[in-house]
Amino acid sequence: MFDRESWNRFMSGYFIRDCTIGFEAGRLGFLLFEELDDDAQMEDGFQIRLLAVKVANPVETRFFSLSANGLGVGSQLSSAWAPQETEFVAVGVGLEVYSYKPKAYKGREENIPFEVRKLSPDAYSEFGCGALKTVRVGSTVFAVGGPFRIFERTGAQQWKEHIDIPIPAEIGSSNRETALAAIGDSSFHDLAGLSEDDMYAVGSGGAVWRRHGGRWSQMPFPGNVRLHTVAVAPDGTAYITDIRGSVWKGRDQEWERIVQADNSMPYQDSVWFNGRLYCSNDSAGCFVLEDGAMVGAHHAKRDAMPVDSAPHAHRLDLSPDGKHLLIAGMYGATMYDGSTWNVLFDGEPEA
Repeated sequence: MFDRESWNRFMSGYFIRDCTIGFEAGRLGFLLFEELDDDAQMEDGFQIRLLAVKVANPVETRFFSLSANGLGVGSQLSSAWAPQETEFVAVGVGLEVYSYKPKAYKGREENIPFEVRKLSPDAYSEFGCGALKTVRVGSTVFAVGGPFRIFERTGAQQWKEHIDIPIPAEIGSSNRETALAAIGDSSFHDLAGLSEDDMYAVGSGGAVWRRHGGRWSQMPFPGNVRLHTVAVAPDGTAYITDIRGSVWKGRDQEWERIVQADNSMPYQDSVWFNGRLYCSNDSAGCFVLEDGAMVGAHHAKRDAMPVDSAPHAHRLDLSPDGKHLLIAGMYGATMYDGSTWNVLFDGEPEA
């Protein structure tokens, strides 16, 4: 996908933090972070770049780069598809937003709006909110975070908050420890579904909420473990992973742990693709559910991922039609259509 000149211009000195399949065939998006020296700290500032790619174009017109330095360490990237705005959208933890729609708009927007309030007159403090994950459900981009916040992208520079999920009353406690504990236990970490009116949000304290029939309802879940990712199969079955990497399967009020794990790092992305669950994280790469266990995708018995793709298999994105899976991370990316793994690039080109 790159030649030496385009690599030096767009990728050199950066690594891939997130990825998305763009809003039409052959469009991809990557969120790039500056690669710092060993002695440097990200908290001291670093460069962030949104890279849009139109793969079929000649290399001279294939790439568009947008500086997105207003985002932070936890920023995420997604893309809206028709009939919504066809655009790339990146959101930071502090609700900072950058968007790009070719020939229409690009750059930083106003932050996602929300109401800052106290739950009681003697509350320990006012509280805001933050975005921990940016995802696409159907054709729409959502940002989710805490405390139990869900924001829906409704158009260019427009967001709607889903306000029918209550904020825990303990956050309004005048006791500092009680309030801070409630804030730490009231975050959504992921959102997935079959459509904008059929989706699951999962998060801290075993929180599982389902949207159906135009409203959100809390679902019972066995335990209060922190839940990190959710993916939904075409038959409506949801697959949830927790902070330890265990996998739970079910829907609505019935949940069963089908894989028990004790990983050092939770998964940060999961998708249901080609009849199987795929999960990934920065620590160990991509895994697939096979024979009742999560196995390295490059060691799978069926349709194994190429070994060359394993080092960059850290982030996942699924096209809305369910036909293409993008994996990316560090210095490479691969596209999978269920039969062929197509390595788009893997490190700096030789020539």
